[in-house]
Amino acid sequence: MTDQNEKPLRGVGVYWIDEADYAAVRAEFEDGATLPPDWAAWQKMATEMETGLKAYGHPVMRVRIRPKEFADWCAAHDVDTRRKGRKAFIAEAVFDRWGDQS
Repeated sequence: MTDQNEKPLRGVGVYWIDEADYAAVRAEFEDGATLPPDWAAWQKMATEMETGLKAYGHPVMRVRIRPKEFADWCAAHDVDTRRKGRKAFIAEAVFDRWGDQS
């Protein structure tokens, strides 16, 4: 039974990389060497994370990262292509979809 005053869980964004873009995105990320060397290993990790978030009840949005689009976005927002840049990119997409969830 759920408490009617209980707020729904916040929507969460996870970055998603298409297989065809993986090598280019990995090279674009300033910390790309920390990612798995191949897309299949990355996809397994990302899918497990997404599944876990959904299991806890979070709405999950896949935010595609494409090499040029992401690099241009980071440059326009004065952030690097490391984790901080990815988090900001995802946060903007989540806000665009679900608005202020605070």
